[in-house]
Amino acid sequence: MKNEIEVTGKTVDEAIGEGLKKLGIDKKDAEIKILDEGKSGLFGLMGVSPARIKISVKGGASTSAKSDEKNDEISSAPSIDYAVISKNAEKIIKRILELSGFVAKVSTEVSSRGIVLNISSDDSAILIGRQGQTIAALEYILKLILSKQESRGVRVTIDIDGYLERRNEKIINKAREIEERVKMKDEPVEIKLPASERKIIHLTLKDSEFVETVSEGEGEDRKLIVRPKSRS
Repeated sequence: MKNEIEVTGKTVDEAIGEGLKKLGIDKKDAEIKILDEGKSGLFGLMGVSPARIKISVKGGASTSAKSDEKNDEISSAPSIDYAVISKNAEKIIKRILELSGFVAKVSTEVSSRGIVLNISSDDSAILIGRQGQTIAALEYILKLILSKQESRGVRVTIDIDGYLERRNEKIINKAREIEERVKMKDEPVEIKLPASERKIIHLTLKDSEFVETVSEGEGEDRKLIVRPKSRS
């Protein structure tokens, strides 16, 4: 297995996640160099050019296979000071909102997801956007800025007036509906979802008596498969 590879992705975080998966290592065991942070438009007009990184195995680290569930996220918290970066992240998002004409309150916290920015605004519906497209664009832009400043991927999540909790509830319900469909028809179901949503379905169904989940494919073609559980 190669110990150094070049990887591209829609975002720096996506490229890092793909590189970690291909090398079969945790982020703490990786040396990462951002070659190109990519280019994008604003609020949904993304992907003009991909982010590009070079990732290699630190000396003394070993590679190992990872489960599909872990491959859908950066599985190890970066060794960076999130408490310091969170203050900068809050300043950046406040400035973006101010320049865009939005009045909002922003608070930050540091959790297992990295930095979480909670935004409250009377214009929350606009900031969230159709199917969460605007909140995703805001998060993408913020990650892009922070990753460039830190010369490495930074894990940031933006929430707007409890949107993520409502979204997660919908995904959990969808997971249960798919589980029931697979159980009744005894046939697998394939679905394309963002990595964050795949992970929620993996976690929701991991203890299911009737189905099992796997992720297959690379990049935009990666899909979630919910299939009948093998019986001995």
